[in-house]
Amino acid sequence: MHGGPIRLVSHSGLTYPLAYTARAIGLVSGVTSEEALKVATILVPPVLGVMSVIAIYLAVSKMYDRRVGLLTAFSWAIAGIPVFLQVAGDIDRDCLSILLIMIGAFVFYFTRDWHWKIRGFEVGWLLGVSAVLAIEVLVFIEWLWLGVVLLIGVLVAFTAVDILIGFASRLVPSLMTEEDPLALPMVFIKKAPASIGAAIRASNWQTLAVVLVLSGLVGAARPGLPYMYQEAGQLIRDTLSGTSTAAELQGMTTGDLFTYGLLTIPLVMGLYITVRNHRRRDLLCLSWFGCLFLAGIFARRLFLYAAPAACILAGLGLAFLFDLGKGKLSRLDLEMAFVDPGRLRRYDKLVVAVLLVLSSLFLSSFSAYRLASDPIVAADNDWGAALTYLRESTPKEAVVMSWWDYGYWILDVAEREPVVDNGIHDDARDRDIALVYVATDDSAAVRVMQRYGADYLVFSTVEYRILPQITGLGLGESFGNGSSIPKKMKNSLYARSLSGTELGGGLKRVYPSPEVDKTDVVILRIE
Repeated sequence: MHGGPIRLVSHSGLTYPLAYTARAIGLVSGVTSEEALKVATILVPPVLGVMSVIAIYLAVSKMYDRRVGLLTAFSWAIAGIPVFLQVAGDIDRDCLSILLIMIGAFVFYFTRDWHWKIRGFEVGWLLGVSAVLAIEVLVFIEWLWLGVVLLIGVLVAFTAVDILIGFASRLVPSLMTEEDPLALPMVFIKKAPASIGAAIRASNWQTLAVVLVLSGLVGAARPGLPYMYQEAGQLIRDTLSGTSTAAELQGMTTGDLFTYGLLTIPLVMGLYITVRNHRRRDLLCLSWFGCLFLAGIFARRLFLYAAPAACILAGLGLAFLFDLGKGKLSRLDLEMAFVDPGRLRRYDKLVVAVLLVLSSLFLSSFSAYRLASDPIVAADNDWGAALTYLRESTPKEAVVMSWWDYGYWILDVAEREPVVDNGIHDDARDRDIALVYVATDDSAAVRVMQRYGADYLVFSTVEYRILPQITGLGLGESFGNGSSIPKKMKNSLYARSLSGTELGGGLKRVYPSPEVDKTDVVILRIE
């Protein structure tokens, strides 16, 4: 925005696509950098949403047929998670990362059928390796090691399931034809090596092996790798123990299981169909959805990346329901004998296309409204007024302490320096700020603020939902139900500030005025 160089840095989310898009808009239109950035933030997410619809349609059409591809695209256009992450205006890293991981998984799936040769040497799998590694690089730029682990996790899960099913399909017939039960162990020992070898050769193991080896070598040569391993280990430990302060790294709730709404029924039917058929394309959907579902049990954010597989499953279920509704299935034909796309009547295609567009527009608008109405995501009226106060009534060099969720608001809207922001908040700072929240001695809170050079302190009722994490850091034990202040915090600085109680230790409430007994956002200042 201020004309500085664009630095391509890791862990940047949508920073660099937005920056380059904004620069291009500015060059073409001549508008200011700020206006160009605003246009870019509005433009990029829905463009990525359209790209995702096209990508999943083309891939699924090739895997199954055009009708399943269209129904999968329809599912993607109306499913809550894809709409929320892209066309509703999300500009976090998930917006682009989910598209990259989707493309990476599809490319890996198709590389087994790439048998191009140059002078008799097969290069198809090498091209597949290059394509997957290129996508890995982009995912790494978006989300460091975690994005790469998600992509590799899907590929490993698919290959493992593919080999396992191939092994079973070759070995089980031999065991079933053996009439002597006592001879089964010998038959197994005799047939198993050949069966597992054939299953491995039929899989895409070469591409996966090279990707894993090269990824490991690049990671080992990268400076700062020990710190990355330490950071990864700590994140995994916090996630598994439930002590992570990030809401998206908490375990899934019952509500998360029904985020697909009306698509839940065809999704479950698609799961049953793929389990029954266990074709290679079905195994991709099953392993993709299954591994990220299991990961989501511990960290709900990871479950978001199962959305492409979930929409493919829903597309399969919808195709089955349409066949059943037209009377073309006299029984539950789980072999999925789909009708040739050319036999669909023209008005059927038109109706589906219209529904696709209208559903996308309606649900995108609804999701955007819901997104903007959540005070944990976007500043509500109370927070907006408080940020305006900071911008207009405090010195420009003022430093503001708050919980890290609001760091970017303070930086971008209030135009003041935050102690922590949404991108940089190490454990030590989070713990110290948590101590300020739970402090019963106001002078102790002031000493923490002075350690970080903070002049102002902001509290709000929005933190009710994360008080269990805050008290876990500040008190060593989690308290609170997510909707009120727990008894253990009744005498805390946080509780007294919001209730209008007089403060000590050199702290004074400057916003709103002391005459206001109760408020949703308060600003304290060191006198």
